[in-house]
Amino acid sequence: MPLQTTTLTVLIASPGDTALERDAVEDVIRSWNSDHTLEQKVHLLALRWELDSFPVIGRGTAQEMVNSQFADKADIVVGLFYSRLGHPTASAPSGTAEEISRAVDRGAAVHVFFSGANIPQDHDAQQFAALREFREQLRGSGLLGAYSSPDDLKAKVRTCLEHDVHLLTDAVETASAQSPASAAVMRCRYLSEDQQYTDSLGRLKTRQVRQRLRVENLGTGAAEHIEVVVEPLGEGASPVVGDDLTAERLPSHTYFDIPVAPTFGSSPQARVVITWEESGEQFSERQTVRWT
Repeated sequence: MPLQTTTLTVLIASPGDTALERDAVEDVIRSWNSDHTLEQKVHLLALRWELDSFPVIGRGTAQEMVNSQFADKADIVVGLFYSRLGHPTASAPSGTAEEISRAVDRGAAVHVFFSGANIPQDHDAQQFAALREFREQLRGSGLLGAYSSPDDLKAKVRTCLEHDVHLLTDAVETASAQSPASAAVMRCRYLSEDQQYTDSLGRLKTRQVRQRLRVENLGTGAAEHIEVVVEPLGEGASPVVGDDLTAERLPSHTYFDIPVAPTFGSSPQARVVITWEESGEQFSERQTVRWT
């Protein structure tokens, strides 16, 4: 009899000024599903207030309807904040704050991230002050996350999802092809640094420099004879520079970088397959990585 697929719901809780961040988290969820659902029989379902709520009149406030329709049913909650806290509700400083508080109270997996990017000059000072106060209140409840860009957020949310799926499904390992004997946990993420420059018209511009794929061992054991294969997905070529995609040994919590140089002719994303050995046994991990 074929195994049934388990669905875990992921609520993306955030005020209205985080549209890019919400899209980034949904991209991560699609990527995780592409990498793992077929073999692990676990599917992550994104929930967003602007897409998953439906209009109802006379049965409570708007936030109460969001709570009852889907927010209170989420297995995982990812809270995102930039410069606003959001509009207050009857019981919380904002709808997002209420969703986070209710999720914590019922024992859901909750991760809250605050943007470290520059605040817009035309930001709402009262909203920003309320956000800072809320952040201080949360500090005593656990470890808060920070992100510098949507790409940075993607990498950090991916790590959270791997951890949550591991716990919620009682899996020994989150990687589908990885056996329980593996102590190394191999991951790959795209990194780049921004550099500002002035163009010929005197305008301040930003460009990405020092772009690379970082292959890291997040586990407790060492990985040996690591090999990485980058397979372009979609039209275009691989942006990998050079042909050295190996490492002899990666101890716990170490990494090595693979230089990349995405261009207009590169594929927008790639399937990264990492293979390694531990005590003579071979293991592998697959991930989808985007650089656009």
